[in-house]
Amino acid sequence: MFPSFIRYSSTPNKLPRIAETLKQAAKPALQHSLSVSKPFGLSEPTLLNPLNGNSSYDLGSIKDQLFSSDAKERRQKELDHDIAHSPFYESKSFENVGGKIFTPPISFFKRDKSKYFPNFLGDTLIGKNENFGKLLEGKVNIVRIYSTISGDNVSRTYFQSQTGDKSNYLEGSGYEEFKKLHPNTQIIDLNMPQTAVKRFFVNISKGSLKKMIPQERHDDYFILPYKLFPLQVRQELNCDNVCSGYIYLLDQEGRIRWATSGSANEAEYSLMWKCVSGLERELKALQDKK
Repeated sequence: MFPSFIRYSSTPNKLPRIAETLKQAAKPALQHSLSVSKPFGLSEPTLLNPLNGNSSYDLGSIKDQLFSSDAKERRQKELDHDIAHSPFYESKSFENVGGKIFTPPISFFKRDKSKYFPNFLGDTLIGKNENFGKLLEGKVNIVRIYSTISGDNVSRTYFQSQTGDKSNYLEGSGYEEFKKLHPNTQIIDLNMPQTAVKRFFVNISKGSLKKMIPQERHDDYFILPYKLFPLQVRQELNCDNVCSGYIYLLDQEGRIRWATSGSANEAEYSLMWKCVSGLERELKALQDKK
């Protein structure tokens, strides 16, 4: 049964809203990766709405947040998206494009042209309510987003050690190698389980995660409610397929300078680390000017 806030158009000869949604749901799964060639993201710095899962901000008028026409329209769009993007659609799209929901740009975007990644408050591995935006300051930031095991696995391929062994920059000796090569860069994980039940199991496994992840990274590993990123934000970030994993290179001001999705092939792996090095040089130049 659909919620009562679904509105039907009174325009003659126009299909009801739900009929349009079901029509969209009948479309075939994604067949080709989206090609990213220009800056994307949010047009201005944005602090995410607490009603999407984080209660630490000033809520303002709860009535307006929940029952305004804008709020109802937002919920309707999310319902439309959930119907059209069924688990079968998501998994089939992931399979069709090999997890590559979008392909990376050929280089990082210019600083003054780049758009923004959202800011938020969220719990890290040590249970601290961390300000994401503050964490970015003075660093080049590699932000990894995933909501599923498949998303975690595919995005890990961008962090294989460059020494040729099987270590990974996300943990153990691989992380020590990463810090030596990139002392002004940090890796930030956004683990965003799609449901409350999945988030519960992630939270009770914090002990195991702490053992796998270097202690220095515990403040850089967020466990966030999926709905903290509303549909419009996920679409602006090109990360609304939960089966895949996504990586964003952010500068110290939260601008998206480069991004990718899915597994890394050899060229994409080299490209990401080339962009990291380029952003490190830019950061040093900016700091030297101060």
